[in-house]
Amino acid sequence: MAVAPKSDLPEIEELLRRSRELEKLRQQVRARVGRVWMLLLAGTAALYLAVRPLLGPSGWYLFPAAILVLFFWALLQTQTALRPYHDTYKREVLGPLVEAVLPGFRHDPGAGLSREVFLASRLFPSRPDRYHSEDLFSGRLTGVPLSFAEVRAEEKREDCDKEGCRTRYLTIFKGLLAVAEFPKSFQGTVLVYPDRSEKLLGALSRGLQNLGGRFRGLQLIKLEDPVFERHFVAYADDPVTARYVLSTRLMETLSSYRERYGPIYVSFVDGTLYLALPYSGDAFEPPPLWRAAVDVRRLRRYADLLQAMRDVVSRLQLDVRIWGERALKQPGASGERG
Repeated sequence: MAVAPKSDLPEIEELLRRSRELEKLRQQVRARVGRVWMLLLAGTAALYLAVRPLLGPSGWYLFPAAILVLFFWALLQTQTALRPYHDTYKREVLGPLVEAVLPGFRHDPGAGLSREVFLASRLFPSRPDRYHSEDLFSGRLTGVPLSFAEVRAEEKREDCDKEGCRTRYLTIFKGLLAVAEFPKSFQGTVLVYPDRSEKLLGALSRGLQNLGGRFRGLQLIKLEDPVFERHFVAYADDPVTARYVLSTRLMETLSSYRERYGPIYVSFVDGTLYLALPYSGDAFEPPPLWRAAVDVRRLRRYADLLQAMRDVVSRLQLDVRIWGERALKQPGASGERG
């Protein structure tokens, strides 16, 4: 994501004050996790010394199995120790940040946007074989329903040669996906992608070039805004609908949004707007245990992400009603995490 100007943040000093207890918790958790892995090493050494004089060559198959059991025990203990630290971080540090940038919004760390919402956006040509969504935010901005969450969607690939087959997963999309009501009522589909998307998302670009499957019936739309054409390429099932949706003002604001936040993927499907903002990191997570509990630079990145989502409504002027008030069902949420 492009570097954005300084975002709205609650007073850093206040966040640092609130984080003092969290810092104590981080140190406690770090010490506990350290003890777990030291016990794993000690247990491995003790097990080795115990079985060495007792087992014959065939008995050594039991040793790796025992080590595997110890390893999974250590992972479970680590996850158990980390959970209260993560929960406290999201409540005591991320909570005030969300309230400062998106007042009144609800944040549910364990929920996400459903796979059905991801598919309904029509932004991505492949159905994900592995899908994960978390950190669901939902609320209203100037009366406009807005939901967004972190999403990771992957496609399964089999690579086969004379030595056998190997499974790997290719990322279809990783970042934030937002869903909002669009002020113009219409039926149809308009897809807007970054120009030169082959470099950014190869599978997507190849799918568009073929225009098969879920993209059947869409056509390339040429528009008259040179700045927009430099940043984006648009497809739609009907040129009239595309020009109705992509007004001159909207093309200008999309270009401005792209210049501020980097490449974005936008679709307009039957009166609903979907906006996908790629993000390579893990959003809204605490720093690693070996770093301070509150990292100001990390908080600014998170504030920029929240402001980018707020700007889906404010910067794109979705609160400007063209044909009067419209009702939109709250976008589907799910607890799906894998």
